[in-house]
Amino acid sequence: MKQSIAAVVISLCLAILPFEAMAYNGEVVKFKMHDSQIYPGTVRNISVYVPKEYDGKSPACLWVSMSGGSFMLDTLDKLIADGEIPVIIGVFVSPGQIRDAEGNVVRYNRSNELDRMDGRYAEFLETEVLPEVCKRKTTDGRAIKISERATDRAIYGNSSGGICAFNVAWQRPDLFSRVYTSCGTFVSFRGGDQYPALVRKCEPRPIRVFLQDNDQDTWNPLFGSWFEYNELMLSALQFAGYEVRHSWDKGGHSSKNARAIMPDVLRWLFEGWPELPKKGKSQSKTVASILVEGEEWRCIGENIADGAMLHPYSEEKVVLQSGKTKVFVTTDGTRTKAKGKIELSDPYTAVYPGGTHTAKRVEGSRWVWDYINTPDGKLAHGQEFYFLYANAGQILYDASGYLYVASTVGIQVCDQNERVRTILSLPGGTVETIAFAGNHLFAVSKGRLYVRKLLRSGTHNGLPKSERQG
Repeated sequence: MKQSIAAVVISLCLAILPFEAMAYNGEVVKFKMHDSQIYPGTVRNISVYVPKEYDGKSPACLWVSMSGGSFMLDTLDKLIADGEIPVIIGVFVSPGQIRDAEGNVVRYNRSNELDRMDGRYAEFLETEVLPEVCKRKTTDGRAIKISERATDRAIYGNSSGGICAFNVAWQRPDLFSRVYTSCGTFVSFRGGDQYPALVRKCEPRPIRVFLQDNDQDTWNPLFGSWFEYNELMLSALQFAGYEVRHSWDKGGHSSKNARAIMPDVLRWLFEGWPELPKKGKSQSKTVASILVEGEEWRCIGENIADGAMLHPYSEEKVVLQSGKTKVFVTTDGTRTKAKGKIELSDPYTAVYPGGTHTAKRVEGSRWVWDYINTPDGKLAHGQEFYFLYANAGQILYDASGYLYVASTVGIQVCDQNERVRTILSLPGGTVETIAFAGNHLFAVSKGRLYVRKLLRSGTHNGLPKSERQG
């Protein structure tokens, strides 16, 4: 019989042993973290493991754990000493709590932090935790310096920490490229059950993943089976072309088996280091029909103003509008000021190639409405038609009648029958605005302007071939 949630609490407590309970050669620096801007009011413990091999001069690799750490220290000690993995600084982050004036816990923030599917925890690590870590020194005066390269960074978690570890690297592959997740809660706590579908639909990212779970992991009638969802994650990662390995073991919801195989997992995660894990090739036919193999996003502009919008203009260039200022931008990033009056399309309305119908975004909604264009120029038979994984931003069609939608999860690409077929990922994650110039797609993400050559074109030359019911 699969383990109940009641038993999970005991397993989690056993996994978080005091650091003093294990023998290790490095040093552990501890501090409490207060005043988070991302998780207001929370207090948490941070422990930083510094191996004796760290010289305090060259930035070290990074291992982040959201699930205890005592059992990892002797493993890290031995593997580093034997030269089987690089010199790694371990950062162990406990979940936040909010306490009242008497010290009583009035809010446990664990699930809110670890089970979410957005980029908040990655931002928390990047902008709050790691800067605080790097303010510390060891007792012998070594400053703590951590490499900023994704290839030098790995992240681990058990249970809710497991989905968090994957989510951090998935959201921010520019921060972490190596993931170990055990007994991950890829279930319907806070949308984690969507991950197998998202992994299949998104183009693969340069991360290496090891999944561990136990065959009698937790089952709950509200949330489903932990083990079954881990099996779905493995299938999805394999389909999407990731470097992925797994270990399905006997037992319940516990990190015991994850600890036992930790040395082998660490060796594999850092195999080939310092090379970055390879970006795989998806088996998705839609991805193959859109992306040019070997062509990636190219950054052609920095410091793009908040609220700037891209607009289609010609096969060679787009218009970048910021306030009243309009400039033409070509695929090599050349900008020239636009003179005279330029008619710009509504970025939240898109007319289907051939003019048979019109799509309209609804602000703050995951639906894009579709209307039929009547001979007298009216819109008829409107329906909520395109369903998305995140609220719709700017929308536009390619020549094949596929709808491209800027959103917080990337550029969602819907087929003619409203279904999200693939999601194009940007280095910055969130996509604010998009526009086609011929077969080049422009996008703004986190203040940077990108362009990418596709197999699809935004140039509409009549009604595309119908895919019928699909």
